[in-house]
Amino acid sequence: MEQKINSVSQSVGVPIPNNTDHAVSVTLPTWASVVGYEEGDQNVVLKMQTGYPRFFIHNSIQKLTDYLIQEYGRVGLEGLFIFPSYTVSQRCKKFMIQRIQKLESPTDKGYKKVRIVKLTTSAPKCENEMNYRVQMAIGLVFFPKQYSKYGKEFWQHSGEGISSRLAEYLLHEFEYEKLTKHRESSTENLEDEDKKFVEEKFGRNLKFIEADNANVIIRKRIITEVQQNNKADATVKVGDESDVFLYPSGMSSIYNVHNIWLETLPNHKTVVFGFPYVDTLNITKKFGPGLIHLGNGSNEELDWLDEQLSSGKEKILGLITECPGNPLLRTPNLKKLRAIADKHSFPVAIDETVGNCININAYKYADATCSSLTKIFSGDSNVMGGSIVLNQNSKFYSTMKAWLNEHYENNFWKEDCLYLERNSRDFLQRNAKTNKNTEEVVKLFEKYQEKGAVKQIFHPLTSPSKKYYDEVKNPNGGYGGLLSILFSTTQISKKFYDVLKLSKGPSLGTNFTLVCPYTILAHYTELEEVKEFGVDADLVRISIGIEPTRELVDIIEEAILEAVN
Repeated sequence: MEQKINSVSQSVGVPIPNNTDHAVSVTLPTWASVVGYEEGDQNVVLKMQTGYPRFFIHNSIQKLTDYLIQEYGRVGLEGLFIFPSYTVSQRCKKFMIQRIQKLESPTDKGYKKVRIVKLTTSAPKCENEMNYRVQMAIGLVFFPKQYSKYGKEFWQHSGEGISSRLAEYLLHEFEYEKLTKHRESSTENLEDEDKKFVEEKFGRNLKFIEADNANVIIRKRIITEVQQNNKADATVKVGDESDVFLYPSGMSSIYNVHNIWLETLPNHKTVVFGFPYVDTLNITKKFGPGLIHLGNGSNEELDWLDEQLSSGKEKILGLITECPGNPLLRTPNLKKLRAIADKHSFPVAIDETVGNCININAYKYADATCSSLTKIFSGDSNVMGGSIVLNQNSKFYSTMKAWLNEHYENNFWKEDCLYLERNSRDFLQRNAKTNKNTEEVVKLFEKYQEKGAVKQIFHPLTSPSKKYYDEVKNPNGGYGGLLSILFSTTQISKKFYDVLKLSKGPSLGTNFTLVCPYTILAHYTELEEVKEFGVDADLVRISIGIEPTRELVDIIEEAILEAVN
């Protein structure tokens, strides 16, 4: 089980992997192309065939959007975002109205024109149709086009938008229903067209009727690892798959944990501890009363928080942290954090995406763990997904579980669920290979750190916070497949990236090694602000894959040598 290193695309805007209709990464092969993308350079933007789904509107989604604007919108005047349920569309509408009222002119009454249309597709007409047809109720949020940026904010931050596979399905269903109404005399031909679509799209062994079972299998796959991690500790209770909830993306899981807190607890600011992924900050900034960002993730900041809460100067909704953090791979002191949370009675959500439930046991320190299943759990870079696992030991467990039992919607599209279940069958083996490869790559960079070409290596193995990682590391776990490198000069950073013969673009946790100039890609408009937290503009983030170890190390070393000479 290894990922072959074939010829890697170096063409701007090409999907990663190549020829993948629903890829979650895209080729940005040079440092200049990343800067061009961030600055809106049309020489780059117009070549983008795809992109990371929360930031780039997939061609299938755009086609569906154009179709529905023609059918239900005001062409040329309104924009549209499509969501997998009416409830999510209501949240988007509420968010957009709040943002318009806050940021636009007080006399601007355009927020009143934000509206929702609810649509439902046809139900299966017979048992056979249940294999490829399901009744879907979706929510369309229409708005005056000048407010598009606020809809895009909700789409990006919440991760709640429809997937590209769902868009393909909906477009087929709406067009089929429309044709059926207008061509009743040609029903037989329409049925033939429908069968052809189903056969080409889904094949013979991808049946919607199996998606519910796939959903259960995924949740069992996750909770089994949590059970395994905690079986030796009689004080830690672990439930079953009913404590695992699936979402359409990793950000959706974080957004929903935060939303549950807002719905069930007194509303105060949320603490984000450590330097996290950018949209975790955006969620806590823009949804609810606001954010307290303790961006260094230090013990001193925990002491400060303890003092603020003890003195009554601050009250908080809850705390969100990553273990370890992205991109600096620092591990928070979870034991100390848990003690402060218990002392002051606030919930903790831990995003374990980078560490993952095989390598680390974040569960015992969290009231809820979140993970992006898009990453190493899937590995194939062709489907999005996320999860929340509730901790039965939490004093907030009953409140959170009751809310979810009443309000949870399974918006994880059936086809995506089927793909994720298949992709994740060898999750354990791939994780072990990734851990092994990464340790060898870290050794390589340590060699060039001694030679002066590398200034700093960010990885749990080399971090001052390694002792905290070791406290949560599972006996059979490793140190993960993500690292970031700061070279000794900007010139070396740029040249290394440009000449590297590996996949280059956003995302992480893929079966193939994937590289990006992280700070430029994620924080281009705030480079000085993030530098205060140690996130340098020249940072190169590397997500290690499952390629043959020696071959991978040689390719990376070749790029280092070319960059320094």
